[in-house]
Amino acid sequence: MKKGILFSLLLAVLLVFSACGESAEEKATKTPQGKFVQTVENASDVPDQSAYTTTFGVTDITVPSSDSSAASMGILKDIKLSMKTSTDKKAGKSESKLNVTSTNNLFPLSIDLDFLVNTKTGGAFIPLKSIIEPDASLLSYLDQATNGMWSKLNTQYPDLKNKYLSTEELTSTLSGETLPETAVDTKKIESASKDLNKKANKLLNSYFTGLEKDRFKEAKDGTISVTLTNADLSNLMSKAAKLMDDEKVKADFKVLLESQGTESLTDFDTSYADMKSSLQDGAKELKENKDTAINIKISVKPGKDNSLDALTLKVNVADKTNADEPQSISFTIKIKAEEFTPIDDFPTKDEIITSDELSEIMTEFYSQMYSGMDLTGSGL
Repeated sequence: MKKGILFSLLLAVLLVFSACGESAEEKATKTPQGKFVQTVENASDVPDQSAYTTTFGVTDITVPSSDSSAASMGILKDIKLSMKTSTDKKAGKSESKLNVTSTNNLFPLSIDLDFLVNTKTGGAFIPLKSIIEPDASLLSYLDQATNGMWSKLNTQYPDLKNKYLSTEELTSTLSGETLPETAVDTKKIESASKDLNKKANKLLNSYFTGLEKDRFKEAKDGTISVTLTNADLSNLMSKAAKLMDDEKVKADFKVLLESQGTESLTDFDTSYADMKSSLQDGAKELKENKDTAINIKISVKPGKDNSLDALTLKVNVADKTNADEPQSISFTIKIKAEEFTPIDDFPTKDEIITSDELSEIMTEFYSQMYSGMDLTGSGL
């Protein structure tokens, strides 16, 4: 599938979800289209304490039988991703609980991973318990890959499961260098983020308001849906590219990228221009390509006072380049509002594994792992 089309599809999905950022004005309308727009806008008015569950799953996939990857691609339908994210703005904390599950008989698997983030500094902490004591199915794969060493971690380092891994210490261990402390201008970052979200929200508002009213359908349970096609996505990508002409948008992008420590971004102007060019090329390709058809059904279910209760994207991409061997994939992304539950406290200094401790454990781990392996013919 064309790179430009994939890039455009990704940007379309990101633009829809980016609506969760800034509040918008109330609209006195009760039409399905008006309620849809109002609900998407209100989704940006996130309370100080919020929780949302995001799920992702491939619902259907068609690959030519002659394709050697057909069997392995079919496994994708049995893999589901779920992540609950809780945010406490005033406390400056965010917590994400990720789960990846495969129910395929040939590849049974369950992975749990938690992240505790300091939203004021950007630092993240990962509790090691689910890594040291993974699900039995995952442990089996890890033991096969490490010559049984993974199971020994808990016995050789009994306190490790009660520790946290910080992104700062992990980066320091992998790079071999201690990262310098840098001041983070949180107010500048928040301002840039809010400004970008506000402009993205305005773009979406204008876009959805400009669609024909009869394209919005309301179900008995109050869910309102609209389906976007290649032409719609091409139009949306063109609007997004035009938005990038705004110098303030460009400045906000630069602030956010710099806040992430993007050292590889040595020439921002060139990278920004390339990003805009990719949007323009993707929009053109979407409009002209007759072999690839994209359909995105966007559904919102309003809650109290048109707040967002649920947002669902059902995506289908079909490639008919070869009429005798068509290819397609369908997947669903859903965000559901949840009841907020208190977020765990940040770990104390004693609960965080240091880069020296991590390096020592990794050295010992690999030493024991390779000592029990038959490396004949491996070149090692």
